[in-house]
Amino acid sequence: MSLLISTISFAQLPTITAANQMPAIDDTIHYSNANTFGFDPNGSGGAVDVVWDYTGLTPTGSVDFWFVDPATTAEAANFPTSTVAMENSLALGGYEYFENDANSINRWGYTAVGAGASSLYYNSSFARYTFPITPGVIQSQTYTGTMTSLGAGEDSVTIANGNYQATPDAYGTLSLPPLVFGGQPEVFDSVIRVHVVEQFQIIAWLFGTPAITINVADDYYFYFDEETQEPILIYGVTTDDAGGAPQTVLRYQSNAPGTSTGGGGSGASINELAEATIGIYPNPTENTFTVATDSAIDGLVITDMNGRVVKTFEGGQNNFDVSDLTEGVYFVKVTQNATVKTTRLVVQ
Repeated sequence: MSLLISTISFAQLPTITAANQMPAIDDTIHYSNANTFGFDPNGSGGAVDVVWDYTGLTPTGSVDFWFVDPATTAEAANFPTSTVAMENSLALGGYEYFENDANSINRWGYTAVGAGASSLYYNSSFARYTFPITPGVIQSQTYTGTMTSLGAGEDSVTIANGNYQATPDAYGTLSLPPLVFGGQPEVFDSVIRVHVVEQFQIIAWLFGTPAITINVADDYYFYFDEETQEPILIYGVTTDDAGGAPQTVLRYQSNAPGTSTGGGGSGASINELAEATIGIYPNPTENTFTVATDSAIDGLVITDMNGRVVKTFEGGQNNFDVSDLTEGVYFVKVTQNATVKTTRLVVQ
């Protein structure tokens, strides 16, 4: 693996540091998948002070990402230096393995399960994200790897000529649909867009001779905010020359509160949300949960994974009955003294 960093010129730059970005064991990130019809990744305004207004995105489903201890996974021995493994709700039983250092989240590969699934092992790690992310600072890397089930010898499948280039090419304000149905949009005002272009070859070898070569290309945009772990929005397309249909991804974080705006002005900022002293327990729960606060709450709203309101409660109480909800993951929005905090709740 090799890393090349170059720059292009911007002024008055925002920066995404490693402070809130490094994944840790037990972290969970929730995304809503969205309809790509009419989606424009460029927004308006060029490369500086761009306005990305995505409040009209229509959710089509959801996906959770969980970060776990690699030692608890079946293939831990194949990734001895990894510090965290990531599972997602679309590919249960498979993991992507990362090694964090002070400034980078480094990829070591992934394992997959199910009929026809292939796992990938990089010959050396390379950065998924490197911090700080600053507009104009381009990062380029090369890599190689092997794939299973045939990963060695004369009959094998290898990854060759991997090239990864990440260009932070624009910054501005990004708006997402409200966390709660009927609420105000979530606004992030110091967003950096990173344009990632990646190409690699999958080569199948037979008796030491390359029998099949498939060229794969990724063209993705990642939108980062300093206060929110992982990109708040991801859009991209994967293509290959093996005759497969292009695969398009558009998803946004639906548990990442920004600054809610609308009406007469601004709502609580993300810093105010972080200072809120509101917790819920037990979580997971089967029947009821309690809101632990330092003063009375003004109201509580529970939504499902697609933002639909399923229950509302008035203020002046601390215990809440959810025995009528089906098993699953919900979001609890608590309002207290003009401060709003949204928390995940698991109903068993």
